[in-house]
Amino acid sequence: MARTYWGAGLALLVLAGCAETQRAADTTVAAAKAQVNPTLSTSDAAFMTTATRGGLAEVEMARLAERNSRSPAVKRFAQTMMRDHGRANQEMLALAQQKQITPPSTMGAEHQATYDSLAQLRGAAFDRAYARAMVQDHEEDLRAFQTEAQEGTDPDVRAFAARHVPVLQEHLRMARQLPQR
Repeated sequence: MARTYWGAGLALLVLAGCAETQRAADTTVAAAKAQVNPTLSTSDAAFMTTATRGGLAEVEMARLAERNSRSPAVKRFAQTMMRDHGRANQEMLALAQQKQITPPSTMGAEHQATYDSLAQLRGAAFDRAYARAMVQDHEEDLRAFQTEAQEGTDPDVRAFAARHVPVLQEHLRMARQLPQR
């Protein structure tokens, strides 16, 4: 029995590593394909692609939370996600147009998998899973936005990231207060 447990754990670690590698490759390829503006760095274009996918996912998962949640706190959080990420998505679309790149129109495979998993849950089980997903997602988003704000090469993209760091910090604080057990 122990052998099976450790084998399954190892398999999950390997799959997680493969998923992370594939996600990075997918983002870079999407950014390169989307990029028309030769003056925009690949890393800035990749950030824009990742941020757009994340923003789309936040809005869709928040809509799901409005339907599947039992918690008033989770529903309020979801409304905040729709409002704030909806605004950021509009701002990102304008920035993409200005920078002459084609933003993605879907949330991407990783976010879709999370969405699909959450869509199967209702009530308290949904609330816990959604809260955990939002903490993890906002931790990742915050790191990416902070990195872009500090290291981005395009001043407009860097400024977009810097403007949204405080919002993401607040979202992370709020997500950590949601029921996770």
